[in-house]
Amino acid sequence: MRGTFAFVFASAVLAAGCAWVKTTPGGDQVREATAAEVGSCEEIGTAVGSTQATAAGIPRNKEVMRDEQITLARNRAAQIGGDTIVQSGPPSGGTLSFIVYKCH
Repeated sequence: MRGTFAFVFASAVLAAGCAWVKTTPGGDQVREATAAEVGSCEEIGTAVGSTQATAAGIPRNKEVMRDEQITLARNRAAQIGGDTIVQSGPPSGGTLSFIVYKCH
């Protein structure tokens, strides 16, 4: 029983630091920018990156979560024709929101 618990616990700890989200072929062409960098761009929509904030009850690594949220937003931006995203507010749990722009 202890061995099973140790395995499950170790697996959860490892999963808390792993990134599961992959960039799509279009998403890899979308860049993250600041509001100051998109003054001449056209705002075309929004994208939200939502990931699990915990894995088996253990808080996930914030940097890994942010990377996943950005990847999800980049993928969504590509789907709606955008090439640039700008974070539109602070993270809330496992969610981060972005404004999508067409700059090129």
